[in-house]
This record gives sequence, C-alpha cells and structure tokens, in this order.
Amino acid sequence: MVRFGKGLGFTGWKDFSNKLIEDVRYEQTHYSEIDPNIPFDQTDDLAEIIKNIATIQIESIQDSADKIELPHLKRAIEMLSQARRIVVLGVSPNNLLGDIFRRKMNTIGRSVEVILSGETGITVSGLTKYDAAILISYSGNDVSREPMKFIPQMKRQGVKLIGVTSDGGNYIHQEIETILRISFRERLYKKISNFSTEESILFLLNILYAGVFSKNYLTNYNFKVQNSMNLEETRLLHQTDIKE
Repeated sequence: MVRFGKGLGFTGWKDFSNKLIEDVRYEQTHYSEIDPNIPFDQTDDLAEIIKNIATIQIESIQDSADKIELPHLKRAIEMLSQARRIVVLGVSPNNLLGDIFRRKMNTIGRSVEVILSGETGITVSGLTKYDAAILISYSGNDVSREPMKFIPQMKRQGVKLIGVTSDGGNYIHQEIETILRISFRERLYKKISNFSTEESILFLLNILYAGVFSKNYLTNYNFKVQNSMNLEETRLLHQTDIKE
C-alpha cells in the first residue's frame, strides 16, 4: 500500500488516503448527483432541464471560486494592470469567451486582443516582457497544439503568462507559475455540451476583469459611466424601468 501511494506521487499510503478522504468530502459538499456531462436525458421535461442546467452552472461557479489561490490571482491582476499589451490565447469555444472579457476590458479603456487559431505564432513573435498573455485550455496538455506549443517561446521573450486550465499536473501547470483553475468535471468528448466548463472560464475571466477594475476603482468607474453616457446619448429609452 505504501508503494501504491508513492506510485501515485504521494509520500505513502497515509498521505494518499488523507487526500482521498479530502477529495471525497469536497465532492460531497460541492456537487449534486447531476452529471455535468449528461445533465438531462430524453425523458426529462423542460422544468427538469432548467433545474439541472442551473444546478451544474451554479456548482461550477462555486467550485471555481473555491479553487482560486489568492497569491496566483493577485499576481495575475498585477500582470494585467501593468501590461502594455494583453492577449488571450485559446481555441474555440474558449476564445469566444475571451471576447466577452475583451469587451469588458475595453469599457475601462484597456485594449485586449483575442487571437484567432492559426495566428498565435504571428502574435507571439511580437510579444515582449511588457506584455501579458492569458492561455485558456481545459486539458492543458497537448504540447503540439495552440496555445501550449508557444509557451517556451513566450517564456524566452519574458512575456507574463497566466494559465486558465483544469486542476492537476498538466503541461500548463508545469510551465506557468500563475494559474487559475477551471472546474474539472466534464469529459473531453462524451457530453451534451460544455455547460460547466464555459461557466467556469467565464467566471474566472470576470474575476480578472473585476480585479483590474478594483485596482483603480474610481477612475475606471467614472471612465465607464462617462463612456456609456456618450455612446447612449442619442438612444431613446422607452422602458421607464431602466431610465436613470
């Protein structure tokens, strides 16, 4: 049993069993019995589908929040706050979620680029130590695939790197110091959709935006409000409930 524990990367059986108990307790207190891969079947009515999707997305957000390590988050926010240029690297649908982050950052005057698949190499070549890159990958392991294949080059160029990936010892964890961990409950292929993963990634990007916003709260708030007023100046609001 001691050798079994060591074979899994622990110091021995006791270390392994303690971690196993901890993980079981975590699952029991954080997750329902709804399978995030198959949250509904052909016999479920719409009311059941609504309840199940809402449950796994709420669980995903809470799981993601509990997995955040504050030193990593603080470093990431500092990197983004100081960066001259910010890029988001990932393949679809992760780069689509990156576009929502880009738009939020634009509202406070910070420019963010979401790089299309196939153009990562061109973009990476122009990054420097004054820039920051957010790499989003669920598995984070395929070193021959974007964006992982460009990590060594970015490290040589001194680019500040932030990894958004699943838990565990994948390639991104090994190569990048600053990590935000995605809720890791979905299989790669056999699932109805990325209901849990997408909610987790979007939540983490929202936290990064909120963190950058809070670094210069009043300036960012005033900029955002004034910018919104300028953009909406000619809009006629007929809905009395949203008039200010």
